[in-house]
Amino acid sequence: MKLLIENQILSPVNIYAYYITSEIICIENHDNFNKRTYRNRFIISSPNGPQIISIPLKKGKNNKIFNRVEISYDTKWISNLNNTLKTAYGSSAFFDYYFMDLMDIFSAKYKYIFELNNRLRNYIFEILEIEVPVIFTDRYEKTPDSEYLDLREKHLPSTDFNIPAKNKLYSSVFDYKSNDIQNPSIIDLIFNMGKYSMEILENYPSK
Repeated sequence: MKLLIENQILSPVNIYAYYITSEIICIENHDNFNKRTYRNRFIISSPNGPQIISIPLKKGKNNKIFNRVEISYDTKWISNLNNTLKTAYGSSAFFDYYFMDLMDIFSAKYKYIFELNNRLRNYIFEILEIEVPVIFTDRYEKTPDSEYLDLREKHLPSTDFNIPAKNKLYSSVFDYKSNDIQNPSIIDLIFNMGKYSMEILENYPSK
């Protein structure tokens, strides 16, 4: 299976279940920015339930191709993200293994969100030892070739945010509160399961 998908930041767990079963992952490189997608949002577990993290972007983003959309550093969002992740996952089993690396990537202050997303995906692939080739589209096609499974904007934070966890395959920090969701960001899996994450993904429902 060849997969076509928009450029996401720290995709949800079910998308990674698609990634590892794909022959090729093709990242859309010529789409317009759309609000409230996984392009600049990801979902984590928190003491108060699921929480959407949004990376701020510069004005004018709605009129640009996504790979030209710039990150805004006008606020202290990196510091806030640092504190949020510590609160959410500081007691998770593998937090200390990956937290500083992740924050180093965010702190590098990439100009474009597209670049940040690519670096984060590469890092997650390194952790999980995913060797599926990643390519980028050379033009936008509304209806791609039938050999591709087109998942562009088929999964959205607003939808996943409201899907409670059912028969989740791994334990997480706030399970005892029964406020977890089915498809949090891949970092939820990695912080909780670390080197065992791949075993979970191999059995994880992708749809």
